[in-house]
Amino acid sequence: MKKLLSIACALMLGMGIGQAQVHQGQTAAGLNLVYGSEIESLGIGARFQYGILDQLRGEVGLNYFFEHNHMSWWDVNINAHYLVGLKSDQFYIYPLAGLNYTMVNYKGEKDPKGEENHVGLNLGAGLEYEINDHFGVNLEYRHTIVRKVDQGVIGLGVNYKF
Repeated sequence: MKKLLSIACALMLGMGIGQAQVHQGQTAAGLNLVYGSEIESLGIGARFQYGILDQLRGEVGLNYFFEHNHMSWWDVNINAHYLVGLKSDQFYIYPLAGLNYTMVNYKGEKDPKGEENHVGLNLGAGLEYEINDHFGVNLEYRHTIVRKVDQGVIGLGVNYKF
């Protein structure tokens, strides 16, 4: 994780930093395809973003990971993104931090059904490219630090700005 954050910082310093295109009060909604390292499964997600300040946005997201090895996984995330524009006005990078609530459901051979719920922290970074004034695509990695079930999540998504 330290290597990822170090690389992100080096990229920001080396590529010429500009102001990001998010503005206070701007909203966006999106869909994403995710992969979870702990459950080893693909999933789908939805997110809502709100520009708190110029360059700072909040995000609420929900992800569902498809059942794998008799286990399914939901997570709810509340994250903050600090957007840093790169040389192009359409491309930026962001570190992220936030809170996570994870729900794990499992079906074992001996135990017909079980459930675990955990609260944790998110740390990560993402890249976003604005296709036009309304649409953007993003690639994001976050590591969720949750007791017993730490998970790395990589996601690819599309956003629509209102």
